[in-house]
Parts: sequence; structure tokens; C-alpha cells
Amino acid sequence: MPFTPTRHIDAVSKLLVLVLILAVLHAFARDEKSERGRMEDILDVVAKDIQKNFYDPTLKGVDWKAVTEKAHQRIRQSDHLGEMIAAISSVPYQLSDSHTVFIPPGRSARVDYGFEAQPFGPDVLVYKLRKGGPGAKAGLQLGDKIVGMGGFAVKRSNFFEMSRYFEFLNPVAEMQLDVERGNEPPRTIKIPADIQQHGRYMMDYNEIRREVDAQEPIYQYKEYEGAVGYLKLRAFLLPTSETDAMMSKVKHSNAVVIDLRTNGGGAIETLKAMTGSLTNEPYDMAKAVGREKTDVIAVKPSHTRIEAPVIVLIDASSASASEMFARNVQIRKRALVIGDVSSGRLNEAKIFWENVGAYDRVAFGTEIAVSRVIMSNGEELENHGVTPDVFCIPTADDLRAEKDPCLDKAIDLTRHPK
Repeated sequence: MPFTPTRHIDAVSKLLVLVLILAVLHAFARDEKSERGRMEDILDVVAKDIQKNFYDPTLKGVDWKAVTEKAHQRIRQSDHLGEMIAAISSVPYQLSDSHTVFIPPGRSARVDYGFEAQPFGPDVLVYKLRKGGPGAKAGLQLGDKIVGMGGFAVKRSNFFEMSRYFEFLNPVAEMQLDVERGNEPPRTIKIPADIQQHGRYMMDYNEIRREVDAQEPIYQYKEYEGAVGYLKLRAFLLPTSETDAMMSKVKHSNAVVIDLRTNGGGAIETLKAMTGSLTNEPYDMAKAVGREKTDVIAVKPSHTRIEAPVIVLIDASSASASEMFARNVQIRKRALVIGDVSSGRLNEAKIFWENVGAYDRVAFGTEIAVSRVIMSNGEELENHGVTPDVFCIPTADDLRAEKDPCLDKAIDLTRHPK
């Protein structure tokens, strides 16, 4: 075939494209190999930190070497970063401890699907829906029962871990939910994520407090007819002085309702200050048993004293300090607890921040339970939760109609105690 300049140029172009493709593939393979190596380094640090700091030196009898090696194999076989992070997260998961979890390297964005759901009795129901948000636009409704998430069956026992996986560990751009609504046949709803830019983890009390406050106030106060004082506390994140100021709002009430539903806990000092408002004598609420020492969680009477009858509201999302508060007032017969069984996520934990890499250092952390909490009567609430004195669980119809039958019941009981 005779030589032509055009064909020569075409051949050179094709060759250059091929070389470029090979170079990209080589770079991708090199980066992928580097990423795998980095994730394996992170895995080793996480496993070592847990082995060194977890309150039980036997790690509950778990074969730690085998568990860690299995996670290494998963990382080597993973197709993307999310799977590698999930592999690392599977290591602390083996301990079945709510306060021992992997905190992956920071990402430049977080996902929001515009709804909130939680267990109500055995079912997982949507209880909050942001108007105009992704969930509402996709057709999700209040009271919808979630039976599947991302192709996996949803149950009360796995919902919180599953949510954490899809929203935090391996966020997806589109959430697939399988829902049931009344007597209608099940349907699949696909919700595109609202991706919000951030940039780093919140590492201290003040940052977390600002984050909570930005959504709505940490606590709300209201007075109902009959001088019934109502306090809704979203998180135990108040300094002692502010806790006293909050409790002083109901100091002269004829009865008090303290709403700890969806409250995930927080600072021990807030817990002690609130509890101190309900006693006229010091006592030991619980003890935190660690590897080398046991710390007593002692309560002292606060400046603000509440003498009135108290009702405490809890639900399946009430955790940690919320559970300690509710169970403590039950044990001391100081209040009536109404609602659902709480989450059973109660241990004392610390966050261990680490980083790997010589030049491009990657930060990550591990929250580790350093003590197990034992209440004054010898009970452990971890993986058990608090059983209310009076069960009250809203139905899907209640949520759809935006009714709050449990608060109504609490207010009614303050006026007509049984």
C-alpha cells in the first residue's frame, strides 16, 4: 500500500491515544494500589487501637487476628473505596458494642435525603420529612414503613447500623427505599441525595453544639394548661450553668414532662446536673468499669430543685445519657417513663484520632468503649435499653396525621395520675 501523509498522521494519532490510555490505566492501577495499601495501614491502626483500649482486654473472646486478616482480604478484593471502608468498619462491628466504631477519613461532602426514620415498636417508620426535600419530591410520605434499604431488608435490630453505612461510611448518590403504605402494595422509591459540602470532622464539644443549635435549639420549653412544664432536650450538650437555667424554667410547675425522644446523649456533666435537680441528697447513679479502674458517676443536689411529679418520654432513638437518666429516675422511683424501649447504646467511649501517610497524611479515628456502664442496681443497658413504665408507640397513621399521642398521654397523666 502506497504511503500517504494522512494515514501516517492517523497511525501516529492512534498510537499516541493508545499510549495515553495505557498511561492512564497505569496511573489508575498505581493509585488504586496506593489506596488499597493506605486502607490496609488504616485497618492495622484501628485494630491495634481497639486491642489496646477496649474495656475488655479479651475483646469478648473474638479471634482478633482472624477478624483483622479477613478485613485485609476484603480490602484487597474491593472494587472501590466505599467497600474498603466497610471492610475496616466490620472489625469493630464484631464486638457488638454501640460505642466502638470506625470514623473514616473525612470527605468533602455529606449526603442528605430529606427525611428521618426510626423504629416504632418492630417497624421502621418515616417520622420527619423536609418540605421540598429530596424524599418529599421522590414521593416519600410521613408514616411510610421502610422494609428495604439499598436492596437489603430493614429491621428494628439493624436499622441504625444500615443507616450509618449508607449515609456515612459508604454514602450513595441515590437512596433506594422499599416502603409499605397502609394496605397498598409495596413500592420502591429512589431518592437522589442532596449533597452538602463540608470539609472536616467536628472534633470538639463546641463544634458539635453549634451544629445541633443550627438545626433548632438544643432545648425547648413550653407550659401547658394546669402549670404543666414541658422540656424537650435534643442532646445532653449544655454546660452546668445552662442546665440549671433550663431546669429552673419548670421549678414552680405543678408537674414536669421531660422529652428525651430522639436524644442520642452527650456530656456526662449535663446528665449529672439534670439528675441533681431531682434529688435532695447525693448518691451514686452508676459506675464506669474500665480495664484498669472503675469510676463512680456520682450525683449531687443541684442549685435548682424540682419537687413536682415528673414524666420522662423516651423512644427507640433515645440513647446513652438519655437512657441513664430515664433508668435512674425509674430505679429511684422519681419519675414515670413513657414510650418505647430505648436503643440500648450505652457505654463510656473516647475517640482516638490517628493519621497515616508520609507526605499526604490521611486523618481518621476510632470511637472506642473504654468503660462499660453499670447502673446502681447492677444492670447494664448496653444492648438492652430501658423498658418504659407505660408503653406508648405512635402508629403510622399518627405520624401521617402529625399527631403526638405519647405527649398527649404524658400531659393527661400529669392531670389525672393513676
